[in-house]
Amino acid sequence: MRHRFATCLVCLIALAPPASADTLRVAGAGSLAAAFTDLIRRFPAGPDTVAAPEFGPSGLMREKIEAGAEVDLFASADMAQARRLAAGHPDRLVINFTRNRLCAIARGATGLTQANMLDRLLDPAVRLATSTPGSDPGGDYAFAVFGRAEAVRPGARAILEAKAQQLYGDGARTPALVPGKGAVEGIFLADRADVTLAYCSGAAGILGEVPGLVAVPLPPELAVGPAYGMVLLDAKPVTLRFATFVLSEMGQALLKAHGFDPVGLVEPVPPSPGLLVQRAGQASHVVSSAQIAALPPLTQRVGFATGRGEQQNEWTGPLLWDVLVASGAIDPTKVLEQVHLAVRVTGADGYTAVIALGEIAPQFAGRPIQVADHMNGAPIPDHGLRLIVPGDRRGGRSVRDAVRIDID
Repeated sequence: MRHRFATCLVCLIALAPPASADTLRVAGAGSLAAAFTDLIRRFPAGPDTVAAPEFGPSGLMREKIEAGAEVDLFASADMAQARRLAAGHPDRLVINFTRNRLCAIARGATGLTQANMLDRLLDPAVRLATSTPGSDPGGDYAFAVFGRAEAVRPGARAILEAKAQQLYGDGARTPALVPGKGAVEGIFLADRADVTLAYCSGAAGILGEVPGLVAVPLPPELAVGPAYGMVLLDAKPVTLRFATFVLSEMGQALLKAHGFDPVGLVEPVPPSPGLLVQRAGQASHVVSSAQIAALPPLTQRVGFATGRGEQQNEWTGPLLWDVLVASGAIDPTKVLEQVHLAVRVTGADGYTAVIALGEIAPQFAGRPIQVADHMNGAPIPDHGLRLIVPGDRRGGRSVRDAVRIDID
């Protein structure tokens, strides 16, 4: 498997001509929304290089593409949808880029465990919900579990298929049961089911939204292994570069951090901490946490108003100006030629703040805007970085968990 993965990655790199300004259009499975949004944020390309991605049930997304939706790369929760889009198009590459697992999400009152899972699923008093087969691979995987149950207990498949309510995964035909909540969360909040089969990657978020739920991995005799496939619908340079990024060690580590099972990591590693710094028209740079820690630190007490009142904290870390110079994106000897530039700092949640280069250049305003890695004398957890803008009356530009800087 590793040999095939390495060969695929080498082919993508070899095929990719120099990068261009073409816009990348990504569509993907709903279960990939958080992971791919994170991948796009950390993709070393200009912030306008990637259009706003679209996510939804894989089968329905595939139908939209077949109907003419303009998409360059489609990431499906199964291999079948990607292969269907590649059929008859030998130039379209299909790649297995990650895997997932199924969990039973259930009310704690059901007493569901791995050991008694089949008994509880078959219990007439336990209401069962699934996604919609055909429209959403999650439904197909659930029904595959019913097929495995048949091998354990003859007759189980017919019982489970008959009682399974297909309550989500079919677009407008299965609207959210509770407005403003996710499809699975709505099932429980609307009291329509006691258990559903869903991707383990999203279980933590569901449990955080609905008190009293548990997530139980399927026992080995019932488990199926969702394999995710992406199809490259064209050979645009940015399409090939993004696919390579998804398959890279950083991309695979990001998928793992979002609960997926990577296919291209020799050993588990965390996503590479640090800041991606990109200036329009130049190569991108990653300034590591170690490099940031080695820059001259500034400690200052900064206060600003928030929705919860005045906040006062002591922050330590280098000046934003020094970080930009260390990245090579700014030449400190040519300030006059660069003072018109804007610096956009983006956090892991997508929040963005803009700083004028003239605000931080020592020859101009020279404001002590910093990239802090310590708060009140302690490291920010998980190598976190925070943009600190002293003098602002409100904290709207205090970007948490900064992950990238764009200069244009």
